[in-house]
Amino acid sequence: MYSRILQFNNLWHSMDYQFSHDILGQPLAICELECEAFGDWLSHEIAQDFGQITLLLDTVLQLQTNQLTSYQHNGKEYHLEFDKDEVELILNNNHIQEMTSLEEDDTQELSDLHIQSGCGLADFHILLKAWQKFIS
Repeated sequence: MYSRILQFNNLWHSMDYQFSHDILGQPLAICELECEAFGDWLSHEIAQDFGQITLLLDTVLQLQTNQLTSYQHNGKEYHLEFDKDEVELILNNNHIQEMTSLEEDDTQELSDLHIQSGCGLADFHILLKAWQKFIS
């Protein structure tokens, strides 16, 4: 049960997401199906870590101003690969092995298992800024 839901739909950007709190009061992010892994990443990997949020927002700015051409950010469960246009979120190898060993259908795509997801750099920036505001 959600105690509060904020819906962010921006006509200029394609990513839809909802932020709420779980029954324990922890922040929760739910992203549209194509970007579902970003919701899990925000909720569990980033949570309320303002240091990581600041680092990632600074990285996006450096990519947008051509101070960086690419960047990788490694976390406990996921890692992100940035370039000047896109962000790819990929589940770390140890978690992939656990998930794929449980799957009976080996033909499933990585994105079907929510192991890999991507979005534009501008959409990622908007999502992360909204998350930062939500948890503040």
